[in-house]
Amino acid sequence: LLVSVCLTSEARKVKGAVMCGSERLEGVIVTDGYGFAVTDRKGRFVFDIRDDAEFVHIVTPSGYVADWTSGVPAFYRHATGRNRFDFQLQKTAPGEDYHIIAVSDPQTHTDAHFAEFAAEPLEDMAQTAKGFDGAAVGLVLGDISWDRIEILDMYRKAIVGVGIPFYPVVGNHDNQAHMKGDSQASAAYRSKMGPENYAFCLGKDVVIVLDNIIYDTNYKHKVGYADHVLAWLKGFMAYVPSGADLYIAQHVPVGS
Repeated sequence: LLVSVCLTSEARKVKGAVMCGSERLEGVIVTDGYGFAVTDRKGRFVFDIRDDAEFVHIVTPSGYVADWTSGVPAFYRHATGRNRFDFQLQKTAPGEDYHIIAVSDPQTHTDAHFAEFAAEPLEDMAQTAKGFDGAAVGLVLGDISWDRIEILDMYRKAIVGVGIPFYPVVGNHDNQAHMKGDSQASAAYRSKMGPENYAFCLGKDVVIVLDNIIYDTNYKHKVGYADHVLAWLKGFMAYVPSGADLYIAQHVPVGS
């Protein structure tokens, strides 16, 4: 069992397990957004998380997926007030081949906008997904809404109809413009969609989702990575197998 030490005096010890039915999953990476642990041969983990950690979440291993019938794969748990975190996964199609449907900037603001997005576009994606042979996931690369946070609830209900799990990425228009500061502006997004920085595995590859929007208030933001994002990414890279292909999913393209 690998255990990491968080670089803070404000920490608490938590435990949990990662299972698939009765199968205990060894080697699954667990994080609170700051430190890391890895499950042992019985699927168990124990580590110290920061008192201010918002989530405990896993890096979903290849060949598995968390339940996604809520519209977001349940690879995370809210950390407040809990000392145990158990994760139950489902098996996906075996093999190293997979498909990804990537969607960017739906930017729906009104109910009419969302109804248009939920009609032909989602129907087309559903038909496409039915034709896939092997594992398949979706990525929605930010700006799901256009400064209207309740759209995210509508999105979660509708995206399930595509028939594959969809992983979200935060965009600048998924923040609340009246809130002050990066963390507060995206707090409502996190409450509905989960962590902004996380990863999951497909085949031999790793998809890393990152928040590259540093938000201020009143629609002001800059593109880049906050210090805590880079610190988490640096820590995570120590667990990535050599030879894995890495894919970065973020809202603003690197070359823009």
